[in-house]
Amino acid sequence: MNKVARLRPPKRTMFEQIFYDIVDDISRVERIEDGHDTLKQAASRYGLEHAVYLGLNVPGLTRSDPYLAVTYSDEWCLHYRQQGYVDIDPVVRLGLTGLLPVDWGSLDRSNPRIRRLFGEAADARVGNQGLTFPIRGAHGELALFSITANLGDRAWTDTKRLYMRDFQIIAHHAHAMVLRMTGASRTDYTRVLSDRERECLQWAAAGKSAWDTSVILSISERSVKFYLDQARHKLDCMNKTHAVAKALSLGLVSTT
Repeated sequence: MNKVARLRPPKRTMFEQIFYDIVDDISRVERIEDGHDTLKQAASRYGLEHAVYLGLNVPGLTRSDPYLAVTYSDEWCLHYRQQGYVDIDPVVRLGLTGLLPVDWGSLDRSNPRIRRLFGEAADARVGNQGLTFPIRGAHGELALFSITANLGDRAWTDTKRLYMRDFQIIAHHAHAMVLRMTGASRTDYTRVLSDRERECLQWAAAGKSAWDTSVILSISERSVKFYLDQARHKLDCMNKTHAVAKALSLGLVSTT
């Protein structure tokens, strides 16, 4: 049987340094196999069981030839394919059609086949908890980044918000890594943003609120929100977090 809480998440005060280390590691990846190792390290350092990236319609690849990087066992991956679980997996369905992160605990499991899928996944140490982050790329590509954990409900509730915060950004860095390694062309965003839009994104990347940024830049909070919204539109992003993640991955702003 699956043992809950085999891995313990790090203390909250440790997350910030772990986050910056992982982002830095992803930015330096040059080989596909190194990307897989970085996923493993990210999962381990965050006290997670697995981290998974699935990219569809990635430039240079086809839908029948997706980019997949998993830390699951080969046995589970084979079993998943043989059972045709991709056709009924609610994580895949919601992730590919929605925009918001999917918490596996909120999924409808009334269908016996879906219950069987999650039961077998738990037995295979996939994890009894999970989050999946949808990614919509500038070239029409779709991607899913998932993390899983073997944690009790209370421990998961205590750390889920931190996972949501960090991995929404890490997911987009991982996607940028895949685009880089597959040689996909990118839209040139280097001249898209105004200096003020870039400044507001820079302070948002540093964790500053709109009010904090308004004080730093000596402009109104309303102006800061306007510049961030303009940057979001110019970078083809769905929200501020997405815009910050994309700006970081493109090197338009930095975390230092």
